Amino acid sequence: MRSATLFALFLLSALTFYLPSTTAQPVTDGNGNIVTNGGRFYITPIFFGAGGGGIKRARTGDEKSPLSVVQSPFDTDPGQPWIIRSMIRTAFLPEGRVSISYEYVQLGNSVESNEWIAVPDQPEGTVVKVGYPNSLRGFFTIHKASPNNIYKFSFCSNGGTCSDVGVVNDEAGNRILAINQQTPFLFYLRELPSAASK
Repeated sequence: MRSATLFALFLLSALTFYLPSTTAQPVTDGNGNIVTNGGRFYITPIFFGAGGGGIKRARTGDEKSPLSVVQSPFDTDPGQPWIIRSMIRTAFLPEGRVSISYEYVQLGNSVESNEWIAVPDQPEGTVVKVGYPNSLRGFFTIHKASPNNIYKFSFCSNGGTCSDVGVVNDEAGNRILAINQQTPFLFYLRELPSAASK
């Protein structure tokens, strides 16, 4: 009898621990289709022709490789594919904490990671980069910003403060993704076919 009670308590705690995975809202693409957890996506602005295209990596400042995450200056450029993955084990991508990365290509010894990080103390404030030293501890989240399949990213520090990710111009005219912006960068996701379905 005691083992049955312990087993029941174990099941209850397991179900309670995984409860967020069953209640998280799925992220959808620009057409309203539920997208894949760990899928490859273009992150495109809600209005093309309004000052820039999709999100990509670029060299800014004195970088020797493309470590900055920027909005393309070309209105018709969808940017580059990004892999967006949740820590929650579901087939669909749920709203909430995510890691955002690109398909890894060796760029030299200066690249330590291909995931988005927040780097403080830059001329434009705290900015989004990849493979850069001295990043802030924290994580990115994705949340719906409008009922029309429009989303935004936020960065949450380990201290519990979350701030929206927006776009700022550096002195060279690059449109850099930056943290703690009053106007978030609003976007649609466009999922690319997986390698298995090609």
